[in-house]
Amino acid sequence: MTDFHPLVQKLATNIRVSYSALPGIKPYHKHQDLATVTGNLDDDKLYIHNEFYKCPGLRKVHLETARLGNLDILHSVFFPDPKYDLPIFGADIVATPAGVGAAIVDISPVNGLSKSITDKLSSIGSKYHFKEVRALPLWGDEIFSPYCKFLRLQNSKEESDFVSLVQDYLDVFNHEVMSVEIDDHDWVKVMKRLDGQIWYCQQQQKNDKTRGILAKCFDDKWAKKYLERVLFDEPMTPKHHTFP
Repeated sequence: MTDFHPLVQKLATNIRVSYSALPGIKPYHKHQDLATVTGNLDDDKLYIHNEFYKCPGLRKVHLETARLGNLDILHSVFFPDPKYDLPIFGADIVATPAGVGAAIVDISPVNGLSKSITDKLSSIGSKYHFKEVRALPLWGDEIFSPYCKFLRLQNSKEESDFVSLVQDYLDVFNHEVMSVEIDDHDWVKVMKRLDGQIWYCQQQQKNDKTRGILAKCFDDKWAKKYLERVLFDEPMTPKHHTFP
C-alpha cells in the first residue's frame, strides 16, 4: 500500500533518507515477523508496515506507517544504545483526507540534553509558527523535552513547515549520532541513560488510544505485546567487562 496521505509519504521518505545516511546502518531482524500486520476493526481494515534498522549508537530505528479506514498514521522512534550519550528522536502523524489532527516531533532526553542540542532546538523552534498547539497527554509531560512540538496542522503551508521542522530535528539528531563516541567508562552514567530510556518506554506504553485500537483489531494480549515488544521495547542492561 503506497497511497498514504501526502504528508505521511513525504515524512516517511525523509526519515528513510536520514537513517540511510547513518554510518553502519543495517537491518534489525528482531521483529521481522511483524514487518507487515493486517487486522480489522468493525468494517475498517488495519494495515501496518514496519521497518527496523540499527547502527552504532542506536539500538533500534523504527519507522511504522499504518492505515485504519481513512486514518493514515506515521510513527517513528530512533532509540539510542545506552552506552552512547544520545537522546531519543521521535515523530508521529495522524492524518485523514480532512486534515492532520496530530503532528508531533521531539528530541527527548534520557539523562538531560546537551547545551549544543538545546541551543539548536531553540533556534529551530523560533523559525516556525503554527496556529494550533495541542496539549500533551499527562504521560507525555513526563518524558518529552521543552522543545517538543505537538500540533494540529491547519493547511498545506503548515504541513510543509512541519516537514521542514522534522527535517531540522533529524539533522540535529543525526549530527549527534555521527559525532558521538561510545561512553561506557562510567557505568553510573550508562545506567542513568538506561533508566531514562526505560522510563520513556514505560510512559509511552500508557497511550490508551493506541492500545485500545490494537486490542479491538486483535485482542488485549496482542496489543500489549505489540506496545511493549515492538513500539516501545525497553532496552536490555548492556554487558560490560570494564567493571567487576
